Amino acid sequence: MSIAALVLLTMLTGSIGAGRSDCVSLEPTQQSNPSSVQRGQLDGSRIKITIATGGGPYGPASNTYRVGQRVPVVITMTNTGSQPVYVCESGTLYQDRPQLLKDGKPVGYLSFTQSLMQTAEKDGTCNRDNLPQQILLRPNEPVVVDWFVLAEGASSVDDDAWYEPLQPGKYALSDRRRLNCCDGPLIETNTIEFVVTP
Repeated sequence: MSIAALVLLTMLTGSIGAGRSDCVSLEPTQQSNPSSVQRGQLDGSRIKITIATGGGPYGPASNTYRVGQRVPVVITMTNTGSQPVYVCESGTLYQDRPQLLKDGKPVGYLSFTQSLMQTAEKDGTCNRDNLPQQILLRPNEPVVVDWFVLAEGASSVDDDAWYEPLQPGKYALSDRRRLNCCDGPLIETNTIEFVVTP
């Protein structure tokens, strides 16, 4: 879910979904046998989280982009345990903390995105107003659970991204992702590399 959509959703929903901070143990929303789905605190050691630039709704994955091109990131989770589990998807602002390096040096978030993160943490926006979804992870079946725009496109509209349009260079990206909706530990993903050309 885009950052602007989260802000708009927060303004429109008021107190809908108040108090929800963990989707792991909620009733299932997909058809399944509830007795076969894990309840309680999710064991993050059994969930493998991988990221890719492109893929999912963005077409084929890519490791080469041009200056000014939007860079989407797709998040896939695989349940390596033997029982199905539910994970939460509430929004990238609450659940993701991408870490981008350009030529080995850290790249800072957009100031607008940084401000939204600080406001959401200070005000408890996610706990109060978010509308989370549960996603069923069956054993050993990779599932695309979410995506976000890493870097704005020069001519894109409504690109709620983490970073400014990327300049030429070699980039390395990892993410730390929460399995819970609003709080809890962050789990490290794989690290991917891609190139931005002139």
